[in-house]
Amino acid sequence: MGDVREVLEKLQDLDAGKLLALVDAFPGQRAGLDAVLRGEERIILEKIIRKLLDKSGRCIPAHLGITASVCDENRGFHVELPKLSYAEIRERTAGFFPGTEVASANKFVDVAEVLRAKYDSHELVGNFFQRARPIVLPKCDARENYGSLMQNFILPAVERAYKDQFPKRKFTNYRKGELDGKIAIISDTGHEELVSLMAEESVVAWYSPNPLQGFSIFAQREAMKILMRHGGFALAGGVDTGTAVVAYTETMARDFKTPAYICSALSWRSADDSLCFGAGGGGFGFGGAAGLADAYYDGSGGLVLFR
Repeated sequence: MGDVREVLEKLQDLDAGKLLALVDAFPGQRAGLDAVLRGEERIILEKIIRKLLDKSGRCIPAHLGITASVCDENRGFHVELPKLSYAEIRERTAGFFPGTEVASANKFVDVAEVLRAKYDSHELVGNFFQRARPIVLPKCDARENYGSLMQNFILPAVERAYKDQFPKRKFTNYRKGELDGKIAIISDTGHEELVSLMAEESVVAWYSPNPLQGFSIFAQREAMKILMRHGGFALAGGVDTGTAVVAYTETMARDFKTPAYICSALSWRSADDSLCFGAGGGGFGFGGAAGLADAYYDGSGGLVLFR
């Protein structure tokens, strides 16, 4: 057993609470510990993997160390993006963004599959693909005036795609005339890097519409501090969310029971406001988001995996 000094060193910092927790960790608790001490059983240590997204593709607040407000998601408000072919997604994107550079069909497939292969088996973030689908983002420059690009490029494409899919419904931009020069990108969300890359070329990515459902906007931004350490993620803004709606209009703009798509990487007018897309029974719209500190079970910012 060793001398008293050696014993004390081994028992250092093991107070009553830790000793009780150690006993409780054994299968069968005290009986299991006694079996090990008698040499009848042995201890096998197994590393615990604290996945950042659960098996459904939703981020796990506790594993991300979230301190801001979070609530459970209401799966009554849900969206399941269809598994469209790469050709279908590219055709829709190029069709509703005419005259704009969109990555070739071959590049779309190649880059998307490389990204998936890179992260699909990742022990912490691999579950991202449970809700994610590929998108191809058109080349456009939102660096100088994000609001102008939304007003004159992204939202008109969303409206065309929506009216094509639902000709009897109405698209409404509730912020018409209120976007030019009034949108800023929140730092440390990865979105600024994505926007910079989009200014240079059409970007292939994977998009998950609601992996943060139930997270307040503050909690979503907080989550990025961890997620960005483990992959090329960006919190979604307006250009990526709008492009995803164009590609997956039928499901993302389906009805009232789809979640709100919050542009959590953006501030509008001031640090106290953000923006979102949302569907209703008879229409689809773009407007302001609710309080940044409040958790809502029916809304989420998106995640974009782009490198």
